[in-house]
Amino acid sequence: MPIDSRPDHVAIAVPELGPATARWHDELGGGYLEPRVVTEAAGFATCQLHYRGGGKLELLEPISEDGFAARFIRRFGAQVHHITLTVPELHPAVEELGHAGYQVVDVSTDDELWHEAFLRPSEAGGVLVQIARSAYTTMEWAEHWGRETGWVVEQPRPDGALLRGPTLGHPDLDAARRLWEVLGGEVDADADGLWVTWPDAALSIRIEQRDHAGPLGVRFDGTSARTSDQRLGAAVLAA
Repeated sequence: MPIDSRPDHVAIAVPELGPATARWHDELGGGYLEPRVVTEAAGFATCQLHYRGGGKLELLEPISEDGFAARFIRRFGAQVHHITLTVPELHPAVEELGHAGYQVVDVSTDDELWHEAFLRPSEAGGVLVQIARSAYTTMEWAEHWGRETGWVVEQPRPDGALLRGPTLGHPDLDAARRLWEVLGGEVDADADGLWVTWPDAALSIRIEQRDHAGPLGVRFDGTSARTSDQRLGAAVLAA
């Protein structure tokens, strides 16, 4: 049975937030939803941007050589790190994924505002999938950070690009279809791959037949393609 989910954002690991924002903020016209937030215990800093049409993107910067973000960049480079799906309650979603045969790890409900669990890339077609229950909406989180820091949300640039979502490669489209159907998406096929969508959601997922599983880039409307860059992050794919 599919879980009740909705795509929230796609996250990209980069060596430094500052240089990377030249692409994701300046060139593509994203507005800042939250400032640079540091999580010392996990060894990373993050900021979130939103785009015309409602799509959200998170940038992750390692601040510790032992943290997950640093390990990821050493292994894969500046690339799509995870896709986040939100659910009404975490434990029923975790149980349903387990019943479907998927191993969910790092289940955490310690923070009353944010519950999370993960499907490893080996379980989810080469990309980390975060399943989360949030006590706040996007704008409520922005207001929360505003109270903490004095931050004011920056709106997306009116002529900016529209974030459509990540594109993934997968060697077995039948396995990919089963996974994303269990994860709550509506999956349709065309001649070149699969589309995973959710009703009224800003983000969708494109899956293309490839020899190896993993992210290929992030799709945007209203801009030209850009290659992946080890300072700026994942490839931009013209949707």
